[in-house]
Amino acid sequence: MRRRAGYFAIAVLLTILNAAVVVYTTMAIWEGWSGDIWAHGLLAFFAALEATSLANVWVQAVSGLSAPLGGITADARGHGDV
Repeated sequence: MRRRAGYFAIAVLLTILNAAVVVYTTMAIWEGWSGDIWAHGLLAFFAALEATSLANVWVQAVSGLSAPLGGITADARGHGDV
């Protein structure tokens, strides 16, 4: 159970840290690179990459919380009745 709670705690912590970085740096970087369209595209790419990574962390955390307590079932191991 501690392992599952650890996944959720990591997801929450990464979300909070991500929000702090976005709030305090994104607009300054966007305005600093205002004349360069390639830099805007690169910043948007990295933001999309980070968002999908964070979504993956949340999927792992939620699936870890909803996993069965007994681990892998007999059917999944291949020892179930046919």
